[in-house]
Amino acid sequence: MRNSKPGFDNINKRDKDKPSRPASRAIGCRRLFAAACLALGLLCLVPLVLTSPELHWHIDNYVQPPIIAPAPASKESDMIAFICAKYGELPRNRLFILYSDGSGLRQLNQHHFKSYGRISWSPDGMWVAVVISYVYGLLPNEKYEIYRIRFDGLDSRRLTYNHFREFGPRWSKDGKSIWFFSSETMHKTSVDGAEISQSYDSYIGANLLIRRPVDWSSDEQRIIAIGTYDAILSGSDPDGSDWRELTRAGMRPDAVAWSGDDERIMYFSNDVSFEFSKLVVFDVKKQVEDFSLKMDSIHDARWSPDGNWIAIKGRALDEDEGAHIYLLDIHTGVMNYITAMTTGDLGKISWSPDSEWIAFSTYPWSGGDSRIFKIKRDGTALHQLAEIDCRIREISWSPK
Repeated sequence: MRNSKPGFDNINKRDKDKPSRPASRAIGCRRLFAAACLALGLLCLVPLVLTSPELHWHIDNYVQPPIIAPAPASKESDMIAFICAKYGELPRNRLFILYSDGSGLRQLNQHHFKSYGRISWSPDGMWVAVVISYVYGLLPNEKYEIYRIRFDGLDSRRLTYNHFREFGPRWSKDGKSIWFFSSETMHKTSVDGAEISQSYDSYIGANLLIRRPVDWSSDEQRIIAIGTYDAILSGSDPDGSDWRELTRAGMRPDAVAWSGDDERIMYFSNDVSFEFSKLVVFDVKKQVEDFSLKMDSIHDARWSPDGNWIAIKGRALDEDEGAHIYLLDIHTGVMNYITAMTTGDLGKISWSPDSEWIAFSTYPWSGGDSRIFKIKRDGTALHQLAEIDCRIREISWSPK
């Protein structure tokens, strides 16, 4: 006879029919974990999808409305383009433009996710080539692309679509193509982006490594570049077959540039191993150094379009603080400053096409509005062109 309590069998039956709570909780946790992983994966894919060059190409060519050719444009005079970043804002540079008399200030191609940099004007002064990167939240896209934009902003076209970083655009003399660097290699694209060709790799000649930047002569028949071991190199064939060493800089140069008459080159250095900065003018035809100039610091140096002057942003050896814009006469080697001591930071400098004016910007050390000025090369007729609530990082005067 089985010993049992009343209702005991019913209780055992209920316990057997009741689902296991720990098992159901485990299944729910696994589902929640899988959903979280899927959401995280999709979140990680969003920047990749949004920045995909293939996706952008299909959108630009097939998805967005057809491009309606804007009306022909005309310019009243030469213009100044500049890149400006608002203080305390996400890393997003904006592109502005104004006439050289200070009128017509406007922002081109306003886009919340685009950051602009590296301006190059077309020879006719109607277009600018710029490098644009995309900024999504706090994550900037490192795949910079080349764009072409008309001076009034009404016609903008993306020219490159790939997974590399493009930089250093420069318009060709005939206005039919744009040179640029991509993955340490120089390329050339047509102004509509339909044809892209490679010119030379950074390794050329006898295993000489080309370092950026490079510069073309005005007739685009010769290229000057900084090579390894502080070598200044020159060549006429972009594939590097005839590149040769012109001279040794003796220190690591920061930039190199042709004069307007293609007879001289200029390079300067702020090598930290020296107690001074140095600018050198080298005669390419005579193969001799015309002269060298020592300064406390050199932040920027620009040839005048006529090749007779060099505007220098920096500080001379006998100055204690601040920075000036100096004018160097390459025929006499005499240098004088043309701006008074500033209480802020001087920005980039740019020459007018007639070599009579120099445009520059200032920015207060304590923060605030930037100002754009122009001044005659003799230091007279200082004129403020604009004041804007951002920090100006680059400035470029149009050729016409």
